[in-house]
Amino acid sequence: MSQSTVPKFVLAWVTTRSKQNIQLSNGGKVLFVEHPQRGWEIPGGHIEPGETPDEAMLRELHEETGLTGTIQRWNTSYYPEGWVAHVVVEETESTEWNVRDDKVSNVKWWEEVPPLKEWTVQEFTDLSDWCCAKN
Repeated sequence: MSQSTVPKFVLAWVTTRSKQNIQLSNGGKVLFVEHPQRGWEIPGGHIEPGETPDEAMLRELHEETGLTGTIQRWNTSYYPEGWVAHVVVEETESTEWNVRDDKVSNVKWWEEVPPLKEWTVQEFTDLSDWCCAKN
């Protein structure tokens, strides 16, 4: 997918400022949301008409986690129809919380890939490696 193509969906690999370049399972932590049917996954969703990928990503992040963040960079090639943003947020006091979103039953920081239903460990390992690679 070329970077000029607009994606159908966006996803966020969310880390904290203090651990933004540390790999998952190597001292880093990443924010996951629990979908009632799909299980644990990273925040994200479809782009609404008139939205840019950046706007959609920050909206989805806030809706699904209650957090605001800063997009560091995009991976525009991992998924054929979607982009993954590395998003950095401030540390949270809680390690797990709930939000008012019917598509998210729980939000939690994980130091390893959580138990998965529809995603693969390899996807999250690859994204962790990408996030921590030098630009």
